[in-house]
Amino acid sequence: MRTFTTDGPCESARHYLLPAAPRLAEAKCLVDQGAYFVLRSPGRTGKTTALRALAETLNAEGRHAALVCSAAVASPARSDLVLVQEALLSAIRIAAEQDLPSALRPPPFPASADATRLWEGLSAWARVCPLPIVLFFDDVDSLHGSALESVLRQLEAGFSRRPSHFPWSIGLSCQFDLHENAPRMPDDSTKIASAGPFERFWASPVLPPFTEDEIRALYSQHTVETQQVVDSGAVTFVRKASAGHPFFVQALGREAAEMVPCPGTITKSHMIAAFRRLVDQGVSSIDALESRLIESRVRRVIEPLLAGTAEIASASEDDVRFVRDIGLVAKDDPARIEGRIHRAIIPRLLAKCAKRAFTDDPSQFFLTDGRLAVEPLLHGFAVFYATHGNELLDAIAYQKVAPELVFLGFLYRMLEGRGTIDVDYGSSRRRIDVTLSVPAVKSSSDSNTENAEQREVFVLVSRRKGDSGLKTRGLVWLENALEDQSTESGTLVVFDRRDKHASVRRIELREATTIKGKTVRFLRA
Repeated sequence: MRTFTTDGPCESARHYLLPAAPRLAEAKCLVDQGAYFVLRSPGRTGKTTALRALAETLNAEGRHAALVCSAAVASPARSDLVLVQEALLSAIRIAAEQDLPSALRPPPFPASADATRLWEGLSAWARVCPLPIVLFFDDVDSLHGSALESVLRQLEAGFSRRPSHFPWSIGLSCQFDLHENAPRMPDDSTKIASAGPFERFWASPVLPPFTEDEIRALYSQHTVETQQVVDSGAVTFVRKASAGHPFFVQALGREAAEMVPCPGTITKSHMIAAFRRLVDQGVSSIDALESRLIESRVRRVIEPLLAGTAEIASASEDDVRFVRDIGLVAKDDPARIEGRIHRAIIPRLLAKCAKRAFTDDPSQFFLTDGRLAVEPLLHGFAVFYATHGNELLDAIAYQKVAPELVFLGFLYRMLEGRGTIDVDYGSSRRRIDVTLSVPAVKSSSDSNTENAEQREVFVLVSRRKGDSGLKTRGLVWLENALEDQSTESGTLVVFDRRDKHASVRRIELREATTIKGKTVRFLRA
């Protein structure tokens, strides 16, 4: 039986996957034209799966000898050009033995000068292969510096000799721009030149995210296998939560399927629960996301998005390109975190250091009916912050939102396993909105469902020098957030950043009234 998977390339016999043709329609046309192209997309978006499926389609048509090989096997050779080429040629031979009939496999690769082994090897294969060769190098940006440049130059050199003396079409799969962002060793400052024939004949097809219809088609395969139906509301939610990222579409499907007996129906509520699980587990399509967030080039883009300022406009193009290449920020403007899952995970990761510092027992902030006692919660935070605030602020990597992340760390610690926390932020918002949802504990005789869930809204904002009227604006923001969440209980939290060391001594909690007359809480810290 086939299953969902997030563990590497999908295989049609074992996993649910979509046909390659619609996703790589442009690449198929480029192959027909004999083009050389680069397929760029963030990690775990299905590049390898799509290229393998495309190669299978091409081989089934019988007009090409199509092969996918991994360039990553040559990565340990680093800048040793000879070892890199030997590893690539070995990868080609192994892949051909597995995926091509004997008549289409390469002959023994000839001896050659150190700088042209790949060129000579591919040329020897093309001369004896009865069909035009289509070759896909996967993860080519795992190569480094001068070795990467040599490989690209050899492919360029053979281009004019295709198809009788060189592969008809070559595709390079990568995550980073091969000119600007290809990973380089610390002692290798080589940058791939952008002039010459490389620019003239290399195209760049796009691997698009899944559409809602494609997600529905993928989940329909699960229905056929298990009789579990995924309803339309669930599919719509997955598209919004995942932004169509194949990794998250598969992950959400897997999590939801485990909740529902077969046969049964997977609903939006199941997908929301699956979403919560992934966020709680910190599941990401980006390797070592927590470490990535601390990198300066990532922080310079993500920090203004969290702070809700327009400083994102001053971020360098290289920084923005990098966070887009790794799949953290959407490809189009306005700049924003890609997908609801990453939007939820990022604050959690950044607040983790503060979360582990809070020593209060969470149970003291919950009533016997399971409801959250908000005022004691705020008092508990105020006491701890007054004593340890400066140390906590210094521990936060993102200083422009340090108090907000400390407060979030407190909430994550106190509500762990007892409720959910939704965090909303973005460029030019100037604030972070937080919604807590706490299920109430009901007795079996209580038939009232109106108060089954407690919802609390917090608006977090920092006040800096020259920032007048912030409390008034903050109350308006809070009132709007309360209306959006259809609840009455809210708190405006203003962190005074005008004097860092004095701010923790001016903590104050009192009531305030919004323009429309709602009574809310106001915490100044």
